[in-house]
Amino acid sequence: MKPEYEIISEQPERSFTAKIVERASRPLLSQAWHYHPEIEICFTRASRGKRFVGNQISDYEEGDLVLFGSNLPHGFTTDMRCEQVVIQMTGDFLGTTFLQKPELRSIKKLFQRAQRGLAFGESVHHGSKRIIRRIMNSEGFSQMIHLFELLNLLATTKDVHPICQEEYSLDLDATHLNRVKKVYDYIVVNYQKEVSVKEVAAQISLTESAFFKFIKKHTKKTFTEILNEFRINHASKLLMTTDMTIGEVCYECGYNNISYFNRKFKEILGSTPSEFKRQHLD
Repeated sequence: MKPEYEIISEQPERSFTAKIVERASRPLLSQAWHYHPEIEICFTRASRGKRFVGNQISDYEEGDLVLFGSNLPHGFTTDMRCEQVVIQMTGDFLGTTFLQKPELRSIKKLFQRAQRGLAFGESVHHGSKRIIRRIMNSEGFSQMIHLFELLNLLATTKDVHPICQEEYSLDLDATHLNRVKKVYDYIVVNYQKEVSVKEVAAQISLTESAFFKFIKKHTKKTFTEILNEFRINHASKLLMTTDMTIGEVCYECGYNNISYFNRKFKEILGSTPSEFKRQHLD
């Protein structure tokens, strides 16, 4: 199955689109992985699950606010009902020279930074939610003014961080993107057990040596790094939301060695599992 290149249908007399997207569920990335030339703001009204952006896998939940740059592959997976507000526009949606104006320099820079994907913190959520509601409830000139309010808020906040590594750049060849998508889906389904590189390589018709080279070239990470990041991300979620012991979390996330689990946890999140759990219980 080829990756989905999403064609954004522009409404007459509209320079951008703003819509509510609702889905019953979408558990696999093969149902969600897509890209498009439009810049996208996505605000999650309801749902939680996994967010895939370029070479980064992380959790998302209600209130999640992200900005995706042009042609940055992304997708949300969940086994729950999902409701999101999606706002899409081209980089030159008001003309090729409009963003050259000095007053709009911060918004131009925002669009450039969005090539890595941007995730906004909780301090931005309340104000952005109010403005997004105004966007969805207005038309014409008023709607455009509210869009600029939102872009200005996102451009000037300090509560934001890039999603992808700075050097990340994915070759958008359809075959390559489809293969990366299959690797991510394999991790989602199999992370709790011992992962066979031979098996996942066969999924995309490559030898093991060719598979390692392919993943490194197209994600800027090794397969082991991607797998560990996914597992540790899930482990941190369990430590924050359940009363499972560290040992139980270790085995639940596919590790069979607690020392290795502790080492990888600290390497990826900067603290040991016990320190992390204490910090989130205080």
